[in-house]
Amino acid sequence: MSNIGVSLTYITSSLIFIAFSFPLLLEKIKMNTYYGIRISKSFESDEAWYKINRYGALQIIVWSVPLFLTGIVFLFLPPFTETTEVILVFLPCMWLVPPVVRTFYYAKEL
Repeated sequence: MSNIGVSLTYITSSLIFIAFSFPLLLEKIKMNTYYGIRISKSFESDEAWYKINRYGALQIIVWSVPLFLTGIVFLFLPPFTETTEVILVFLPCMWLVPPVVRTFYYAKEL
């Protein structure tokens, strides 16, 4: 067995997180109910929307870099057991928790 599946999951997830964050970072997404950091504070004004989404996007991008690097490192580690592979494949979604929490607290400060 190899770690290619887990590595590709981490690398692909990080690239997807970054790709979806860039339009928010560049303030290309207007206030909407589908895409962006959708918390009540971000809907108070256009200024709040752009500030919160820019900050959240930056946090996601910053946290995606170690996720990407972890995926690369996994390529060089000894093969994982099947149980470890299953657990590791679902962890990239948990990688979003810190940036979301940091963004929530940032929004409270505004």
